[in-house]
Amino acid sequence: MAARSAAVVAAVLAALTLVRAEPGSVPVVPASMADALDGALREWLDAPGHVGVSAAVIRPDGARWEGAVGAASPDAPLTPDHRMPIASITKTMTAGVVLTLVDDGVLQLDDTVTRWLGPRRNVDARITLRQLLTHSAGLANVAESPALQRAAAADHAHVYTADELLTYLGPPVAPPGARTQYTNTASVLLALVAEHATGRPLVELYHQRLWDPLDLREVYFPGYEEPTLPVAWSFGTIGWFPSVTRISQLTAGHAAGGLVASARDIATWGHALFAGHVISDDLQTAMRELRPAAGNIPGETGVGLGIRGYGFFDRVQYGHSGGGGFNSSLLLFDPDSGVTVAVSMNQALDAAHFELAPRLLTIAAP
Repeated sequence: MAARSAAVVAAVLAALTLVRAEPGSVPVVPASMADALDGALREWLDAPGHVGVSAAVIRPDGARWEGAVGAASPDAPLTPDHRMPIASITKTMTAGVVLTLVDDGVLQLDDTVTRWLGPRRNVDARITLRQLLTHSAGLANVAESPALQRAAAADHAHVYTADELLTYLGPPVAPPGARTQYTNTASVLLALVAEHATGRPLVELYHQRLWDPLDLREVYFPGYEEPTLPVAWSFGTIGWFPSVTRISQLTAGHAAGGLVASARDIATWGHALFAGHVISDDLQTAMRELRPAAGNIPGETGVGLGIRGYGFFDRVQYGHSGGGGFNSSLLLFDPDSGVTVAVSMNQALDAAHFELAPRLLTIAAP
């Protein structure tokens, strides 16, 4: 089936051209820069095995560029309007909710999880919110549970809750604070803490604290609200499939990897977060203080409060990557230039997002 799908992809891509967002009231980057950014997308698409990518750039003066190349499905081109699963970039938004609650005095970074949730199986009582945000809590990764993976594959319509996901959590892998160990479990627990502290569901907190104030209308939480359309299909080992029909696997990502968004909303979110429009200056400083990286992410130099540090071109960037069975994506903010870049690819294999996003950054921040 994958071979047949690959043949379909090749036929579709052969007929596709780059789709650039139409300029409107929002300032746009200079035409020469836009042409160079367009060219970088075309070069990406020309590489063997590449299917589709949507990308967005925001410069410090607010000037924007958006573009998309490739296929959104076996018979349709990808456009900047298409949404895709964003995988672990979701973690930055969940962290954003928590950090706004810290700013409001509802939560403290050194609160223990048990203060808000009580004892939980396989969750060390000493774990703090700060350790969850920096992936230093020593928790097992619930996403790696074979039982959860089998259950999600068996019933694609099932909607997982945070509490249900925690029933699949295995024993800790390290004492709290001992090392960086990436785990979806941390974001699931952060979501539960935010819900318990406010009495509001996570989807409402996303909207109230992040999406509505920032006018993010092209992001949604599958399983907990209706999708914003259009949503691109994904291409993986089984070939093409509509991601919106795999609700179980999307919601298994939950607050760690379950959101769907357009590349331009990812860029708008990153630009707002790192430009200081979401959290206080003190928390911004704390967020950017990096502890050692886990060592498995290309270009990564460390981990902050809900974010990662990167070191492309021998200088620091902040952001987060996302990947899995649906997509490959990367959000980068370059503090030296003030440029934000987001790329979102509707494929899980050989997507080269760690190459394309830095390439766009070199063009937008010469």
